[in-house]
Amino acid sequence: MADRPHVQQSASAQTPARICRDDWLRDSILSGFVATFAMSVVLALAYGVALAVGVRHGDTTQRWFWALTHNPVTRTTQNAVVLAIILNMAMGLIWAVIYGRWVEPRLRGPGWQRGMLFALIPWILSIVAFLPVMGAGVLGFAIGAGPFPLIGNLILHLVYGAVLGSVYAIALESGLDDAETEGPAAEAAERGAAIGVAAGIVVGALVGWGIGPSVAGVGTTGEVVLGVALVGAAIGILFGSLLGMARTSARPRTAEAARQ
Repeated sequence: MADRPHVQQSASAQTPARICRDDWLRDSILSGFVATFAMSVVLALAYGVALAVGVRHGDTTQRWFWALTHNPVTRTTQNAVVLAIILNMAMGLIWAVIYGRWVEPRLRGPGWQRGMLFALIPWILSIVAFLPVMGAGVLGFAIGAGPFPLIGNLILHLVYGAVLGSVYAIALESGLDDAETEGPAAEAAERGAAIGVAAGIVVGALVGWGIGPSVAGVGTTGEVVLGVALVGAAIGILFGSLLGMARTSARPRTAEAARQ
């Protein structure tokens, strides 16, 4: 079937070509969600270390750590926490979709390796475009933290890529993409994702509206509603697709039990 990596042999026996499988969208969303969460956890831990170690008037290393937590990027993020969460989640999922649809089939090697190679693309864009726009300068050197922004940014993206590639490869390597079940499972996952995203947006918007006044310091009520709604949509996509796949995989066993 189309969702299994097909090998197309040319007359000259060139390197085999692979195409994305039918369930690439489901797996991309799942992988992107997990990878973005993992990167966010590492970022939070690194930020805590920098806060603990950094000293404004200390030695060179201490000043670099202090600059990591006191710069235009962190100030902007602190003033718009909800928007930062939205951007981080959205970009993590967008890059994951790009990876699953166009990049992963063209790479070789284990999943984590393919993901880390792919992560070099958003890393380069981050240090040459995002950081300058945020006031950190090209490669982050305007922050005054030496090579730390460059190295730290690379580590974060490599973590994202490794998790993205590893999780994306799990379904294929574990045999979940069986030819007899992958088509129905992919369709069920897409239906579940559609229902999940709709439910997630509604529930998230209601939750955001309820907590908006109590968290006014992180943004306006509208921003809170939008942010929580988008997070709810992402969670809905994840669990909706997984539920759809689980129900499909359980049907053959149920039917066989009924016949017995």
